[in-house]
Amino acid sequence: MDIQRTLDDHDIILMEAAIIESLRRSGEATLHPRLANALLPYDEPGKKALISLYQRYIGVARKHDVPMIICTPTWRANEERLSNAHVTDNVNGDAVTFLKEIRETWGAWSSNIFIGGLVGCKNDSYKPHEGLSTDEAKAFHSWQINQLAAAEADFLLGITLPALHEATGIALAMSETRLPYIISFVINKEGNILDGTSLERSFQEIDAVCSRAPLGYMINCAYPSFLNAARQPQSVLSRLIGYQANASSLDHSLLDGSETLRTNAIPDWGDLMIELNTTFGIKMLGGCCGTNHEHLQYIVQNRNAKPVR
Repeated sequence: MDIQRTLDDHDIILMEAAIIESLRRSGEATLHPRLANALLPYDEPGKKALISLYQRYIGVARKHDVPMIICTPTWRANEERLSNAHVTDNVNGDAVTFLKEIRETWGAWSSNIFIGGLVGCKNDSYKPHEGLSTDEAKAFHSWQINQLAAAEADFLLGITLPALHEATGIALAMSETRLPYIISFVINKEGNILDGTSLERSFQEIDAVCSRAPLGYMINCAYPSFLNAARQPQSVLSRLIGYQANASSLDHSLLDGSETLRTNAIPDWGDLMIELNTTFGIKMLGGCCGTNHEHLQYIVQNRNAKPVR
């Protein structure tokens, strides 16, 4: 499963839409207060709900014969949280196996489905001041990263990262595995990561210190307009390979903990995502909070159907 070759050979790759947020709002599964969806593969109702979501997203990609990326439900499955919850199962390794079993149900087309081993920041994704130092992050995240690598995910993904230092530590730990890896940031409306660092500086610093640089970088948990793509330098656009966008253009501070689902119209969201792909060359497109299979469907149905605004 060569994700680099797939990136080279395809103009667009779909990623999953919202997982945790969809489960939380549907009521079909009970999320753990500290581990989110990490234990659902061990719970029959939770497992069923997870499988349904993944299969729905894969179905969109299969219908349009577009490669698909799904990610392990391990965003909060770090060693500290698992230990504090007294969980002794190999949650990260079992999550990779779980997704491989889902992939196998797609027969010959399964070669188009890629599994990302997912790692999140230690603390709050919207509070960069809670981020770890580079050395702390490398030490803290290595255990989980090594478990995902040992289970042979197709690549590793550090996601929803609000601060450069912790992202750098995660990248350093991932670079010591044999797997390709991607680092994904949360950005503000000015197109900087939440600690105020520019994407240009962030990409350059991580590329410079890692013995094996990331496959590329992503943005997630931010509306597509937040990137301000036309104002980003080519050094950023040449390394930015993916975007999993929130469904709402509201600031993070207004979305965090919102009791009601806040979304922009799907065509507004989708046209901006299509523009990121066709104008700025960002190939991996998916959804974050507030999105579902209809958002993915809009991208693949309309990417070649009408001019981008």
